[in-house]
Amino acid sequence: MPKSPPSKLRNAPPVIYPGIPVAGRRKPRPSRNLTLVLGAIPHESELVEWAMTHRTRAKLQGFPYVKGRIAGRPVVLAVTGIGKTNAALITTLFVEHFRPREVIMTGTASRINPEIRNGDVIVGAVTCNHDFGSLGAGYAMEYFGAEGPLGDSSPILYPAEPRLLAAAQRALGRHTPEVAFHQTPAYLPLVRVGRLTAGDQFGITDERIADIRKQLQPDLMEMESGTAAQVCWYLRTPFICIRSGSNRTQNSPDNDYQTLSPFAARQAALFTVSLVGELAGRKAPR
Repeated sequence: MPKSPPSKLRNAPPVIYPGIPVAGRRKPRPSRNLTLVLGAIPHESELVEWAMTHRTRAKLQGFPYVKGRIAGRPVVLAVTGIGKTNAALITTLFVEHFRPREVIMTGTASRINPEIRNGDVIVGAVTCNHDFGSLGAGYAMEYFGAEGPLGDSSPILYPAEPRLLAAAQRALGRHTPEVAFHQTPAYLPLVRVGRLTAGDQFGITDERIADIRKQLQPDLMEMESGTAAQVCWYLRTPFICIRSGSNRTQNSPDNDYQTLSPFAARQAALFTVSLVGELAGRKAPR
């Protein structure tokens, strides 16, 4: 006969700690000398592929990727699909298989900071998840550190890896964006360091926008980077995200997104190429 289960569980329910926990630094694990670049959808990554030489195409567990070089640096380029679950799937699969020295995510994002213009590029000094917590009255989120897979308190804020952030800041000095001639008057987009946030909603209410801005102070909002950052942190793989502003953050963004995202996708991808070139010019640490 089967044994009866124990009368009491060995493990107590998890303790929830209110607040916005920040990921601490973790020592990178042993890696290969290559860069993994991820975009959510093909139009966010196609200019990265254009910049690659010695391109070859293959599939990993059925998921396509391109392998080649940018400025001599080995690069693997893959598309995650939209949303946090897809981002977690592809990031985990490709990081575990290729063991890259770093992961760069590129793409578009909505402009939750009203000072950001279409095509302005934000290098994510901090990437976070804005939809993890308890949603209260007035659409205000109570953030907390919940139990993670190591019995730890999973962070919500993920600072960029310092080596990659320093390389991005050097790349700022030699990168020139494309002029936004489709806007009146035309302007040269800015590229700067800032804050990114991600969640699984494409459009959100004005109340949620106000609360996210108050608590997290992001410049851009999208749907993948927070999860990719979390995966890379747990797998001890340096991560940084490059995003460019498309539509403003709003309740029904579809038409603006269709119109404005192509230019934004170009600017993020072109700066990503500049960043990979900066990494190629430095001897990689071991």
